[in-house]
Amino acid sequence: MPKIINDVDKTIKNCAVELFAELSYTDVDMRMISKKSGVAVGTLYNYYKNKKQLYLSILKESWQNTFNKLDAISELTISSKEKLRKFISILYEDVEARNGLGKALINTSVVELKDDKEVNDLKNGLISRVENLFNCYAKAGTLNKCSSIDTRLAESLLVSTLIMLEFHPNEKECNINFLVEFISLSIE
Repeated sequence: MPKIINDVDKTIKNCAVELFAELSYTDVDMRMISKKSGVAVGTLYNYYKNKKQLYLSILKESWQNTFNKLDAISELTISSKEKLRKFISILYEDVEARNGLGKALINTSVVELKDDKEVNDLKNGLISRVENLFNCYAKAGTLNKCSSIDTRLAESLLVSTLIMLEFHPNEKECNINFLVEFISLSIE
């Protein structure tokens, strides 16, 4: 008799997240996810046609939760500096909680993801959402001459967050303070 699993989709995603975080996107396959989740390989493919689709589904859901939090910060009636600190804190904490899950998105050596339209749409959407934070700030100096300053700041913030987590994992407050100052200096 087949094993009955409640919330099959949730079980699949939770197990996949653990494997992607532990081993990386490239080192995980659908059989591993099947084994860890207790969901038959055939059933797994009924939910997701491939590993990439499952990975993207997890990332989209995860980032949507982050964006909901960031949108709530945008609605607060506090100073721009306070908003920036809260924004970066939420972004940092959520990236940290993902435990490196999104690194494959910026890793250009992952051929399967590099030129994929859906992956690029996700990356561009992510950068665009982060860019929106910077729209309310006046940019001074020579940076103002660069038409894509918000894009570059968003990319820098996301990549810097990943680097801080990797090289300074036990210095959360220092990392957040650095990122706030880095962005503040860039936009004021």
